[in-house]
Amino acid sequence: MKFGIDMGHNCPPDTGATGIKQEDALTKAVGTQLIQKLRAANHTAIDCTPTSASSVTDSLRQRTNKANANNVNVYVSIHFNKFNAKAHGTEIYAISNASQGIAESVLKEIVQLGFYNRGVKDTGFFVLKNTQMPAILIECCFCDAQVDMDLFDVEKMAEAIKDGLIGQPKPKEPKADKKYVLEITTKTFLKPSTEQASDLPKDSIFEIEPGDYPILDVIFEENHYSVKWPDQSKGNRNEHFVYAGHAKVIEKD
Repeated sequence: MKFGIDMGHNCPPDTGATGIKQEDALTKAVGTQLIQKLRAANHTAIDCTPTSASSVTDSLRQRTNKANANNVNVYVSIHFNKFNAKAHGTEIYAISNASQGIAESVLKEIVQLGFYNRGVKDTGFFVLKNTQMPAILIECCFCDAQVDMDLFDVEKMAEAIKDGLIGQPKPKEPKADKKYVLEITTKTFLKPSTEQASDLPKDSIFEIEPGDYPILDVIFEENHYSVKWPDQSKGNRNEHFVYAGHAKVIEKD
Protein backbone atom coordinates (compact mmCIF):
# COMPACT_ATOMS: atom_id res chain seq x y z
CA MET A 1 0.00 0.00 0.00
CA LYS A 2 0.96 3.62 -0.39
CA PHE A 3 0.64 5.84 2.70
CA GLY A 4 0.83 9.61 2.93
CA ILE A 5 2.36 10.60 6.28
CA ASP A 6 1.84 14.14 7.53
CA MET A 7 3.96 15.18 10.51
CA GLY A 8 1.58 17.77 11.94
CA HIS A 9 2.75 21.41 11.99
CA ASN A 10 6.57 21.69 11.63
CA CYS A 11 6.17 24.44 9.03
CA PRO A 12 6.10 28.01 10.43
CA PRO A 13 3.77 29.82 10.75
CA ASP A 14 2.08 26.41 11.16
CA THR A 15 3.48 25.41 14.55
CA GLY A 16 2.11 23.08 17.19
CA ALA A 17 1.24 23.19 20.87
CA THR A 18 3.72 23.72 23.68
CA GLY A 19 3.32 21.52 26.73
CA ILE A 20 5.77 19.47 28.74
CA LYS A 21 7.21 18.72 25.31
CA GLN A 22 6.86 20.51 21.96
CA GLU A 23 4.24 19.06 19.62
CA ASP A 24 6.39 19.78 16.55
CA ALA A 25 9.26 17.67 17.90
CA LEU A 26 6.92 14.85 18.88
CA THR A 27 5.09 14.64 15.55
CA LYS A 28 8.36 14.73 13.63
CA ALA A 29 9.87 11.96 15.75
CA VAL A 30 6.84 9.68 15.43
CA GLY A 31 6.32 10.44 11.74
CA THR A 32 9.95 9.78 10.85
CA GLN A 33 9.92 6.39 12.56
CA LEU A 34 6.52 5.52 11.11
CA ILE A 35 7.78 6.14 7.57
CA GLN A 36 10.82 3.94 8.24
CA LYS A 37 8.67 1.14 9.67
CA LEU A 38 6.18 1.19 6.79
CA ARG A 39 8.99 1.06 4.23
CA ALA A 40 10.66 -1.78 6.14
CA ALA A 41 7.35 -3.67 5.85
CA ASN A 42 7.49 -3.22 2.04
CA HIS A 43 4.92 -0.42 1.88
CA THR A 44 5.39 2.96 0.21
CA ALA A 45 5.40 5.95 2.56
CA ILE A 46 5.29 9.51 1.22
CA ASP A 47 6.29 12.36 3.54
CA CYS A 48 3.55 14.97 3.02
CA THR A 49 5.01 17.53 5.44
CA PRO A 50 5.84 20.83 3.68
CA THR A 51 9.13 22.65 4.27
CA SER A 52 7.80 26.20 3.97
CA ALA A 53 4.42 27.92 3.79
CA SER A 54 2.98 31.43 3.63
CA SER A 55 0.18 30.67 6.10
CA VAL A 56 -1.38 27.86 8.10
CA THR A 57 -3.93 27.31 5.33
CA ASP A 58 -1.14 27.11 2.75
CA SER A 59 0.66 24.56 4.94
CA LEU A 60 -2.46 22.39 5.18
CA ARG A 61 -3.20 22.68 1.47
CA GLN A 62 0.32 21.59 0.54
CA ARG A 63 -0.09 18.44 2.64
CA THR A 64 -3.36 17.37 1.03
CA ASN A 65 -2.17 18.35 -2.45
CA LYS A 66 0.89 16.12 -2.12
CA ALA A 67 -1.19 13.18 -0.92
CA ASN A 68 -3.66 13.63 -3.76
CA ALA A 69 -0.94 14.09 -6.40
CA ASN A 70 0.77 10.88 -5.28
CA ASN A 71 -2.50 8.91 -5.22
CA VAL A 72 -1.78 7.50 -1.78
CA ASN A 73 -4.15 4.84 -0.45
CA VAL A 74 -4.35 6.20 3.10
CA TYR A 75 -3.48 9.62 4.52
CA VAL A 76 -2.25 9.84 8.12
CA SER A 77 -1.84 13.16 9.95
CA ILE A 78 0.06 12.90 13.24
CA HIS A 79 -0.63 15.33 16.08
CA PHE A 80 -0.41 15.67 19.84
CA ASN A 81 -3.16 17.20 21.94
CA LYS A 82 -3.08 19.94 24.57
CA PHE A 83 -5.86 21.01 26.90
CA ASN A 84 -5.71 21.61 30.65
CA ALA A 85 -2.82 19.37 31.84
CA LYS A 86 -5.43 16.94 33.22
CA ALA A 87 -7.09 15.62 30.06
CA HIS A 88 -5.20 12.61 28.72
CA GLY A 89 -5.39 9.77 26.23
CA THR A 90 -5.64 9.14 22.52
CA GLU A 91 -8.30 10.16 20.02
CA ILE A 92 -8.44 9.83 16.25
CA TYR A 93 -10.46 11.87 13.77
CA ALA A 94 -11.99 10.40 10.62
CA ILE A 95 -15.01 11.19 8.45
CA SER A 96 -15.85 8.40 6.00
CA ASN A 97 -16.76 4.85 7.00
CA ALA A 98 -13.52 3.56 5.47
CA SER A 99 -11.50 6.15 7.38
CA GLN A 100 -13.26 5.34 10.65
CA GLY A 101 -12.49 1.64 10.23
CA ILE A 102 -8.79 2.44 9.85
CA ALA A 103 -8.98 4.84 12.80
CA GLU A 104 -10.49 2.16 15.04
CA SER A 105 -7.73 -0.26 14.09
CA VAL A 106 -4.98 2.27 14.87
CA LEU A 107 -6.65 3.41 18.08
CA LYS A 108 -6.89 -0.15 19.37
CA GLU A 109 -3.14 -0.61 18.93
CA ILE A 110 -2.27 2.69 20.65
CA VAL A 111 -4.48 2.13 23.70
CA GLN A 112 -2.80 -1.23 24.21
CA LEU A 113 0.27 0.84 25.16
CA GLY A 114 -1.71 2.08 28.16
CA PHE A 115 -3.23 5.32 26.86
CA TYR A 116 -6.83 6.20 27.72
CA ASN A 117 -9.24 5.55 24.84
CA ARG A 118 -10.96 8.83 23.91
CA GLY A 119 -12.54 7.29 20.83
CA VAL A 120 -12.86 7.97 17.11
CA LYS A 121 -14.46 11.32 16.27
CA ASP A 122 -15.68 12.87 13.04
CA THR A 123 -14.69 16.55 13.17
CA GLY A 124 -14.08 17.76 9.61
CA PHE A 125 -10.56 19.14 9.75
CA PHE A 126 -9.11 20.61 6.55
CA VAL A 127 -6.80 17.66 5.88
CA LEU A 128 -9.67 15.20 6.27
CA LYS A 129 -12.05 17.11 4.01
CA ASN A 130 -9.55 17.85 1.25
CA THR A 131 -7.94 14.44 0.72
CA GLN A 132 -9.26 12.10 -1.96
CA MET A 133 -8.63 8.88 -0.04
CA PRO A 134 -9.39 7.49 3.44
CA ALA A 135 -7.74 9.88 5.89
CA ILE A 136 -7.20 9.94 9.64
CA LEU A 137 -5.83 12.54 12.06
CA ILE A 138 -4.23 10.97 15.13
CA GLU A 139 -3.97 12.88 18.41
CA CYS A 140 -1.41 10.46 19.86
CA CYS A 141 -1.75 11.78 23.42
CA PHE A 142 -1.56 15.05 25.39
CA CYS A 143 1.79 16.84 25.36
CA ASP A 144 0.79 18.83 28.47
CA ALA A 145 -0.31 15.82 30.55
CA GLN A 146 2.40 14.31 32.73
CA VAL A 147 0.67 10.91 32.77
CA ASP A 148 0.81 10.75 28.97
CA MET A 149 4.36 12.07 28.63
CA ASP A 150 5.57 9.53 31.21
CA LEU A 151 3.96 6.75 29.17
CA PHE A 152 4.94 8.03 25.72
CA ASP A 153 7.72 6.29 23.79
CA VAL A 154 8.46 7.31 20.19
CA GLU A 155 9.32 3.85 18.90
CA LYS A 156 6.35 2.16 20.56
CA MET A 157 3.92 4.81 19.29
CA ALA A 158 5.20 4.53 15.72
CA GLU A 159 5.04 0.74 15.91
CA ALA A 160 1.45 0.83 17.19
CA ILE A 161 0.35 3.16 14.38
CA LYS A 162 2.10 0.98 11.81
CA ASP A 163 0.44 -2.17 13.14
CA GLY A 164 -2.96 -0.49 13.05
CA LEU A 165 -2.46 0.72 9.49
CA ILE A 166 -1.32 -2.51 7.88
CA GLY A 167 -3.65 -4.77 9.86
CA GLN A 168 -7.36 -5.29 9.27
CA PRO A 169 -9.83 -2.68 10.59
CA LYS A 170 -11.45 -3.85 13.81
CA PRO A 171 -15.16 -3.56 14.66
CA LYS A 172 -16.10 -0.33 16.39
CA GLU A 173 -16.57 -0.46 20.15
CA PRO A 174 -19.33 1.57 21.82
CA LYS A 175 -18.10 4.58 23.77
CA ALA A 176 -19.72 6.91 26.26
CA ASP A 177 -20.26 10.49 25.09
CA LYS A 178 -18.67 13.24 27.13
CA LYS A 179 -20.31 16.61 27.71
CA TYR A 180 -18.54 19.93 27.35
CA VAL A 181 -19.33 23.57 28.07
CA LEU A 182 -17.58 26.38 26.21
CA GLU A 183 -17.15 29.33 28.56
CA ILE A 184 -16.61 32.54 26.60
CA THR A 185 -14.76 34.97 28.89
CA THR A 186 -14.37 37.88 26.43
CA LYS A 187 -16.52 38.88 23.47
CA THR A 188 -14.96 37.10 20.51
CA PHE A 189 -15.69 35.37 17.20
CA LEU A 190 -16.63 31.90 16.02
CA LYS A 191 -14.42 31.32 12.96
CA PRO A 192 -14.10 28.68 10.22
CA SER A 193 -10.32 28.40 10.77
CA THR A 194 -7.51 29.54 13.05
CA GLU A 195 -6.73 32.56 10.89
CA GLN A 196 -7.21 36.08 12.23
CA ALA A 197 -10.84 37.21 12.12
CA SER A 198 -9.75 40.30 10.18
CA ASP A 199 -8.35 38.06 7.42
CA LEU A 200 -11.53 36.02 7.00
CA PRO A 201 -14.70 36.86 5.01
CA LYS A 202 -17.09 38.83 7.20
CA ASP A 203 -19.95 36.44 6.50
CA SER A 204 -17.88 33.50 7.82
CA ILE A 205 -17.32 34.84 11.35
CA PHE A 206 -19.90 35.26 14.09
CA GLU A 207 -19.61 37.44 17.18
CA ILE A 208 -20.34 35.67 20.44
CA GLU A 209 -20.96 37.22 23.85
CA PRO A 210 -19.46 36.06 27.16
CA GLY A 211 -21.36 33.16 28.69
CA ASP A 212 -21.60 29.36 28.86
CA TYR A 213 -22.46 27.40 25.70
CA PRO A 214 -22.97 23.62 25.50
CA ILE A 215 -20.83 21.94 22.84
CA LEU A 216 -20.59 18.37 21.60
CA ASP A 217 -16.84 17.99 21.16
CA VAL A 218 -13.60 19.94 21.35
CA ILE A 219 -9.95 19.74 20.32
CA PHE A 220 -7.10 22.21 20.88
CA GLU A 221 -5.24 23.35 17.76
CA GLU A 222 -3.14 26.44 16.92
CA ASN A 223 -4.00 28.23 20.20
CA HIS A 224 -7.68 27.76 19.39
CA TYR A 225 -10.47 25.47 20.49
CA SER A 226 -12.10 23.65 17.60
CA VAL A 227 -15.62 23.07 18.88
CA LYS A 228 -18.58 21.14 17.53
CA TRP A 229 -21.78 23.14 18.02
CA PRO A 230 -25.05 21.28 18.75
CA ASP A 231 -26.70 22.87 15.71
CA GLN A 232 -26.13 25.28 12.82
CA SER A 233 -27.56 28.33 14.58
CA LYS A 234 -24.21 30.11 14.17
CA GLY A 235 -23.94 30.15 10.39
CA ASN A 236 -24.28 27.29 7.98
CA ARG A 237 -21.89 25.01 9.87
CA ASN A 238 -21.64 23.34 13.26
CA GLU A 239 -17.86 23.41 13.64
CA HIS A 240 -16.11 26.57 14.78
CA PHE A 241 -12.72 27.79 15.97
CA VAL A 242 -12.51 30.03 19.05
CA TYR A 243 -9.34 31.78 20.21
CA ALA A 244 -8.29 30.07 23.46
CA GLY A 245 -7.34 33.38 25.06
CA HIS A 246 -11.01 34.37 25.03
CA ALA A 247 -12.50 31.10 26.26
CA LYS A 248 -12.08 27.93 28.24
CA VAL A 249 -13.69 24.51 28.04
CA ILE A 250 -15.19 22.66 30.98
CA GLU A 251 -15.54 18.88 30.72
CA LYS A 252 -18.65 17.46 32.39
CA ASP A 253 -19.01 13.86 33.61
